[in-house]
Amino acid sequence: MKNITIIAPQSFGYLDFLLKELESRPETQATYINYSKFQYTYKSVFDKLQNLLRKTFLKKNIKDSYKSQEILKVVQAQGKQDFIIVVRPDKLEKETVITLKKYAENYYSFYFDAISNFPEKIELISYFDKVFSYEKEDVEKYKLTFCTNYIYDFEDTKPANSKCKIFNISSYDERFESIEKLAAYFKSKHIDYSIIVRKEKEESSDFVTFTQEYMPLNKVKEHLLEADVLLDVQKENQHGLSFRVFESLGYEKKLITTNKDVVHYDFYNPNNMIVVDVNNIQIPEAFFKTPYQTVSSDILYKYTLDGWIENVFHIKPN
Repeated sequence: MKNITIIAPQSFGYLDFLLKELESRPETQATYINYSKFQYTYKSVFDKLQNLLRKTFLKKNIKDSYKSQEILKVVQAQGKQDFIIVVRPDKLEKETVITLKKYAENYYSFYFDAISNFPEKIELISYFDKVFSYEKEDVEKYKLTFCTNYIYDFEDTKPANSKCKIFNISSYDERFESIEKLAAYFKSKHIDYSIIVRKEKEESSDFVTFTQEYMPLNKVKEHLLEADVLLDVQKENQHGLSFRVFESLGYEKKLITTNKDVVHYDFYNPNNMIVVDVNNIQIPEAFFKTPYQTVSSDILYKYTLDGWIENVFHIKPN
């Protein structure tokens, strides 16, 4: 029996698929510590002021301390694990990152974001036995282990008729200007699309639909399956492949992406995927008219959950 603990923030459901797969195997026992659930509540205004001073002068945050303490309680209660993998270790206290190693035969981290966006991750690399990253530049520069995201779901049954040509859902961030440019292009070309942007404050746009509500992954799936083409807009400094790429592979949907690096992967097929420049958008009409060409299962395997688990944990499927 392999005991695996994954310590990570809210994953919007993506990690749930990995946990479900691990739990379905008789040879593994998996635990997910979602540290986003550990929310510190200030005891008083004085307590809040103290934390402000602590953050300013000591570079410490009582919220991170509380989160770290709660994580350690769970791990200590479990005892030594075969694998502990930490996502976003920079959100924990360094002392906790160091302490967790004592409870793991294999102590890993997965850097989901480019190190340039969170440079504090650099000093944490040495505390792990292995650090995985989907950013090729970081892998080369910091001697990390390359590992992409994964196809978390497949779908054999698809709607008889699509409800929209292009679909995208994202949070409001630095990508919004690019997303709105693409939406304006689709609208000018009379291409049916549905682009949803989540923003906590109320907002309006002539080109996209804003929502203040979080959409669960099972609801997102409905939209993904009802579209012919998925839209993927990468974040600044991000070259690793987002989950939208793997959704397009799992659901056999065409993909419009701003990520130039996608052409270097073995699953890339210009019939299925097109890279666009948001400052000079050009999408041939033929791209929308030809059917999706299925990618070989031999190529896809390493991007599946089975392939990902074998790569990271060295556990082969039954």
